[in-house]
Amino acid sequence: MDLEALKQALIAERERLGREVADLDADLSSSLEDSSEESPYDQHLAETAAVTLDREIDLTLEENAKARIAQIDRALAKMAKGGYGACDKCGQPIGEDRLKAAPFATLCIECKRREERGR
Repeated sequence: MDLEALKQALIAERERLGREVADLDADLSSSLEDSSEESPYDQHLAETAAVTLDREIDLTLEENAKARIAQIDRALAKMAKGGYGACDKCGQPIGEDRLKAAPFATLCIECKRREERGR
């Protein structure tokens, strides 16, 4: 497994997500009035709801991007310490195919399946 290539992919993804968060922050920093360019009291309820829904979607996207950045930071820290590629639960190797697909993975396939089943 080419750790350097995975590290570079993680760094590139982190940078992309950082830009995405910055863009979402800029969009979310405006008020509902600024987003719709009118007072919410002058609008039809459906128009206000549409703007509110857009903001909720942006908040969810921002939260997801921040969570992924945290996962990437954790993977990069594990690489620096030499523990990258080991399952956090059982300690077994995560598997090259899984790490290629999700280089931020912290669990092997079996432990991830158990976690998803609630075991």
